[in-house]
Amino acid sequence: MRDNSHTAETFGIQDAILCTVHLKHMDPGHTWWDGRHLPTSEMTEGSLHVHDLRYNWTSELIDAFDCVHFSFPQTLLRAVVLDDQPDSRIEIAARTFDAERTDQTLLHLARSLLPGLARPQEVSRLFADHVISAAAAHFTSAYGSVRLVNRRNGRLAPWQQARVLEYLAAHLDTDITVSELAAICRQSSSHFAHAFRATMGMPPHRFLLGKRVGRAMELLVHTDQSLGEIAAACGFADQSHLTRVFSRTVGVSPGRWRQQRAE
Repeated sequence: MRDNSHTAETFGIQDAILCTVHLKHMDPGHTWWDGRHLPTSEMTEGSLHVHDLRYNWTSELIDAFDCVHFSFPQTLLRAVVLDDQPDSRIEIAARTFDAERTDQTLLHLARSLLPGLARPQEVSRLFADHVISAAAAHFTSAYGSVRLVNRRNGRLAPWQQARVLEYLAAHLDTDITVSELAAICRQSSSHFAHAFRATMGMPPHRFLLGKRVGRAMELLVHTDQSLGEIAAACGFADQSHLTRVFSRTVGVSPGRWRQQRAE
């Protein structure tokens, strides 16, 4: 959140779309596209401001603002929506626009990232990948010239499922990404994410979290390791991160759960 007014910012030239999701009201400011002044609208909670970053933009903000920026490179949009078709691209109808209505889906996705921004050491890269991909898919479906059609609904092949589960079990203490798992299956990240969910009934980041809690249970029962040591061994940021996730999943703290098993 920024409170200082009359602050100008310039976005660099890149083949990407910048989607700004506003978390609070903001009075209109000023925007310049390649030096030409453009009118801007009043923003409310959930309002969007979108720029095609192939052009030069400068914005002067005259009110306090609180927002989340989603940057969607064309490479990401092709991977998520077009399954990595190199000769295709996602276009928006205008070089810039303010959404005429609020977008509750993007607002909820933006808010889901806020706890992680406050505690980045606890953010799973699988979760961040999942949110960004969901935001890109929704944005393209709602505002792009390409719609989500013919999405693959296939499941992982048995050999792919076996390799992914083996990899996850061996790397619970590391920050695993969707691209790593997709490479194991020889798929694009978007195709893998859909196939994994169709096979396992949940997205990769949630499945990984469950496996980490399960490993923590094993260590709590069969070792005398401290909670801090168990947290590190299971891929949690620290003991407090383990305690929050374990308590939310199991219903009691890991320390209490260990005591109950020892009674």
